[in-house]
Amino acid sequence: MITRFCVFIALIILTLILNVGPAHSTSISLNKNAYSNIVVAISPNVPNTWSETILQNIQLMIRRASSVLYRATKKRAYFKDVRILVPESWSNVRSNLSTWETYSEADVRVAPPASAHGNKPYTIQSGGCGQPGEYIHFTPDYLRTLTDPNTAVFGPPEKVFVHEWSHLRYGVFDEYGHQNDKKYPLFYKPPNSEEIQPNLCTNKPPIFTTMDVVTQGPCRIDPTTGVYDNNCVYNLQPKFLPDSSLMSNYSIDSVVDFCEDDQDLAHVFTAPNKHNAMCGSYSVWTVITRHPDFAMNNNPPSDILFLEPTFQIVRSTGSRFVLVADTSGSMNDYNRIVRLYESSRRWIKYDISDGSQLGMVQFATKAKIISSMVEIKGDASREALIARLPVNAVGGTCIGCGLQKALELLRPGGPGGVILLLTDGEETDRPFIYEVLSEVVRSGARVVSIAFGRSAEDKIEELADKTNGKSYFIDDNDSSQGLNDAFVGSLTYQPAVSTDQIVVLLFKRQYQNVTGGIINENFSVDSTVGRNFVFRIDYTQKNYLRSFSLKSPSGTVYTQLVYDDVVKVAMLKLSEAEVGKWDFTLTVSSSTVDALAVHVTSQTRSTTTAPITTECYVPAGNTLNNTNASPVRILAKVMQDANPVVRAKVKAHIEMPSGPSQILELFDNGASADTVADDGIYSRYFVGATSGGRYTVECEVWDDGSAYVNDGTFVRNRKKRSATPKMTGSFTRMASGGSFKIAQSVPVDGDIYPPSRITDLFVVEVQTNPGHTATIQFTAPGEDLDSGTAASYEIRYSPVFDDLRGTNFGSANNSTLVQQEHVVNGSLQPMVSGSRQTITFVMTMKNEETRTYYIALRAIDRSGQVALPSNIVSAQFPLDEPASGLSTKAIIGIIVGSLLGVLLIAAIAYLIHKKKYLSYEAADTRSKT
Repeated sequence: MITRFCVFIALIILTLILNVGPAHSTSISLNKNAYSNIVVAISPNVPNTWSETILQNIQLMIRRASSVLYRATKKRAYFKDVRILVPESWSNVRSNLSTWETYSEADVRVAPPASAHGNKPYTIQSGGCGQPGEYIHFTPDYLRTLTDPNTAVFGPPEKVFVHEWSHLRYGVFDEYGHQNDKKYPLFYKPPNSEEIQPNLCTNKPPIFTTMDVVTQGPCRIDPTTGVYDNNCVYNLQPKFLPDSSLMSNYSIDSVVDFCEDDQDLAHVFTAPNKHNAMCGSYSVWTVITRHPDFAMNNNPPSDILFLEPTFQIVRSTGSRFVLVADTSGSMNDYNRIVRLYESSRRWIKYDISDGSQLGMVQFATKAKIISSMVEIKGDASREALIARLPVNAVGGTCIGCGLQKALELLRPGGPGGVILLLTDGEETDRPFIYEVLSEVVRSGARVVSIAFGRSAEDKIEELADKTNGKSYFIDDNDSSQGLNDAFVGSLTYQPAVSTDQIVVLLFKRQYQNVTGGIINENFSVDSTVGRNFVFRIDYTQKNYLRSFSLKSPSGTVYTQLVYDDVVKVAMLKLSEAEVGKWDFTLTVSSSTVDALAVHVTSQTRSTTTAPITTECYVPAGNTLNNTNASPVRILAKVMQDANPVVRAKVKAHIEMPSGPSQILELFDNGASADTVADDGIYSRYFVGATSGGRYTVECEVWDDGSAYVNDGTFVRNRKKRSATPKMTGSFTRMASGGSFKIAQSVPVDGDIYPPSRITDLFVVEVQTNPGHTATIQFTAPGEDLDSGTAASYEIRYSPVFDDLRGTNFGSANNSTLVQQEHVVNGSLQPMVSGSRQTITFVMTMKNEETRTYYIALRAIDRSGQVALPSNIVSAQFPLDEPASGLSTKAIIGIIVGSLLGVLLIAAIAYLIHKKKYLSYEAADTRSKT
């Protein structure tokens, strides 16, 4: 048991503290110290007014950043190859045709600002320590004025880029604090010191001769923390010349390194910043060197003379697709070939956009091209393609043959393209997938794999993973709904469209075996959508649907549908739909084999208002080999343009390999699986993924009256910028998350997962009368990661920071364990996962001189498995007032205190006289984050 426990703890440390691995699909590669295939994409919402300046400044910034990265990584990496994807509308820009580059998966995106960030560059990070981010966001205005005021405001652009690149690629976090932030404050006191320091990681801590403390109001010492309150900020003077860290002080010219565990560039592991909280106080350099780019001596230091990258400017002109369909004999089972035909027709006729190119291949024992690449131009081209769809199934299964024919179609158009591979059986004829895999990867094509039935070839998900594609699974007991989702999911790789062209899925549901034959449902049309409203029903048999009615919020009733029985679709279209709740009623026959599915879509109501959109995904990829060591995370991103929608209700529906489906509520609380609170990314661990097989994920989002758009005018739990948030009103959204496969069942030997590590612990207040008490608050973890309720907490405090760090926690040291009898408010009994828990307890002082104490905790489950220790916080206790009488020591103290008071008054007067109202963030506007 002890051996198993130790192994498990080692795995958890690697996965939850330094959890390296891909968090988003990317084509970036590092070979011989050179990063290639970096994609910078410009949104279609960016006008071409400043196109020349923006393109010049992107290249200037990354060109300079290459040598900065090379220096910071100690000669291990630089930027070599960058692709800049411009919108189709930028007709004044000379460019080549794009191949595999897409806006939706670009590493760097140029788009209008998110109101909460303004023009400040930032990186979307949805994973934990060591997990790469999703993309870097720059605004057109930032890039347009890159070398003028922005250098003074945000710092040198080349260092800004390396700072954000480190978030994106290496999964490290900021090493500075924020104003009005209890978790990551602006000031703190180092261990065994009464000197107040700014919350920075720097090898040369600023002293008061190199730092001004200025005021934005009455600046005082906060009795709770013992440091300056929220009215106090700092300004670093030019004579402050540290060497590190680029994750903290990147706006300072002398900073060229990351903090590390070396004495010269020492990491400040006691500073209460986000990096220390998320990464267990490991240094940034330690996390970077454990990234696959550099781990195991990958890309060792190398002397490279030429560090300037090359740039290619490319333009989207429509995507290229090849449908590769299995027509082996087993496709006759469960009516698969018919379902394939019907879904393919729907996709070609209604979903794939004009300007795209489509070719088709069918394979059985051998493969053949059934349509060369055809550009979609209206109904005639669509009907011509539909006429070539396969309708017969016979023979064996040669998937490699089909892939080779697909590459034959794509090759004349250059690298890239999307292959939709649908198969239902195991490979029987050569070449097999593994024999053509390297050829497919070299082609730059992405594979969207569709596994039809549970006997489909196991290696197709690997094919999707290797080509940065997607995977879908279609159950034989399902109607055509899942297959439709898979086809539509491939359209992710079409060129990005402007905001007014985005199609939003408001509602989707499948119905089969309907009790009583009557379906009554409702959905909401919110104020951001309503234009080009489509109510669509996909059915298996036309006579299964007996009657239909749809009632608008004002009471108008619609009963007429337009049928397309060839593709088995019925639709109602409105140029504009009313805002409010819509009710529909469907009457179906008693058939138990037929089914239908309802889709409701719309576009933005106004070209000036972006719609609320939803993405659903599993960041670990399409194939998971060890869910014991790397638990499955499910994410949903809910946004209005670049602004997050927070406090929405989000649930993931997971179809299991066997047994009933499961529903998992996702949270945006900044705890456990969720990295950042209120960023519009809702997350949760799925601890039920223990059986080998294929899982399908779908996300559902709605407002229960609490959802609002975080547009920067109202920030929960911080200083309010406006009196009320921007409420969304009632809305509904649906999104498919595709499928993932677990290679084999996880051996279940008792309890698999411990509780999650707590990363958002902070001190609410301290009191000295009566007794010394501290009030802490945190998000409760679960029995298994973030599910259920843990069995107990172990809370410890100590005057020594190291007593609570890592493996020292709980060992025989100076730390004190909090018992239930010490608790004066709240309880040591854990609350259900996701709850905000507050506990006040009495602390025993070690001696009169020690006033700073450190606190940390961990949760324990019912089988005795313990979580990793939480982030460490400090509680500062003021000096006790004597009850009666004055000792000589006290009198001397009063005299000394009086003298210090005079000096303090003089200092404050001096500061007021200077009247410096400067920002704490040393020219990077971090106070506005």
